[in-house]
Amino acid sequence: MDQRDTEARRGGDAEKHVAALLTPRGRGAVSTIRLCGDAALLHEPSPSLFAATNGKPLATQPLDRVIFGRWGVPDESHPAEDVVVCRVTSDIVEIHCHGGDMASARILTDLECRGCAIVPAIDLVARQTSRLDAECLDALSRAATLRTAAILLDQQSGTLLAAFEKLRSKLVQAATLDSRLSTLDCPELHELLRWANFGLHLTQPWRVVVAGRPNVGKSSLINALVGYERSIVFDQPGTTRDVVTADTALDGWPIQFADTAGLRDTDADDLESAGIELARRQLDEADLQLLVIDISQPPTAADEKLLADFPRAVVVANKCDLPTVWDDWFPAFATRVSALCGTGLDQLRTLISGLLVLERPPGGLPIPITARQVGLLRQIASAVEQCRFSDALKLCDELLA
Repeated sequence: MDQRDTEARRGGDAEKHVAALLTPRGRGAVSTIRLCGDAALLHEPSPSLFAATNGKPLATQPLDRVIFGRWGVPDESHPAEDVVVCRVTSDIVEIHCHGGDMASARILTDLECRGCAIVPAIDLVARQTSRLDAECLDALSRAATLRTAAILLDQQSGTLLAAFEKLRSKLVQAATLDSRLSTLDCPELHELLRWANFGLHLTQPWRVVVAGRPNVGKSSLINALVGYERSIVFDQPGTTRDVVTADTALDGWPIQFADTAGLRDTDADDLESAGIELARRQLDEADLQLLVIDISQPPTAADEKLLADFPRAVVVANKCDLPTVWDDWFPAFATRVSALCGTGLDQLRTLISGLLVLERPPGGLPIPITARQVGLLRQIASAVEQCRFSDALKLCDELLA
């Protein structure tokens, strides 16, 4: 099939056949693809994309029957894939293949060549339920810890929907009395927005950027905190030029540590200078800054400047297993640790977790969990503040989708 045939088929069948990868990206034993449309697409035109082990066309197989078979027309570069297929309804087929990206990408490409529109999973689910429910399910699939999954499950189970419907009910009343209301007391709206930043981090890890002068032990500290070697450890200044990240969980909250280039005034090459500039930008955008100092080496003017430049940073005094030579220079608020020996690491983990999550939500609390939800809630708050209650109601309807 040439490109024009493919494009023509896409245009004519885009709404008839739609597919999406349901499982989140990353490592996994199995990937699942959902196809909405006529199962005959897998067999027409010839050759068939799916060959069932029992030899029957998929469109004739019973519903909810697990069918083993092979996917694709094998050739030297693309051998057939072992798959498990199930017709969930007359127009929904689920295809289960090997985990990872390669097998699912091959299947989606084959479907697209047959004229199937490939969409994000959240869009496919939204066609069958609602945008809000699809967002909750998508967020739940991307939860990185049991703690965040429990909060997201609470939202998906109706907590968030009930809060939005309660907000809408209040806005309906306000819109009815539009010209007679000069203000609207809406604590539910303010409470939702109060938890907006927390809600977004349930699927996006809090970002902790670690900085300091070269060779103070930034990479070693991150390796010790996450429990495995992810950063580059070498005693040559300028080694870490790119931002290296490592994901972990502290107290059940997903955290991403970012190791940056050593901060120093340098006449070194442009590449290292670019790395230092990138480090400063990362610090500005961080949820939490860790500024590492080496208290086994005499303090310098550069240390003093860094402490002054990043006053909101958590100062980590590394190498406390060695004699301290900072004396009067030592910051009273610094946390003493030894990345090598493990001293003080548990206290530092507790400190980081406590600073990132200042307040823990009680069970049953509605929390917005996507940028779309937060953006619409902020627009609603602005409209309410300006007494544009009809506009706020329209925005709330969009929120509920």
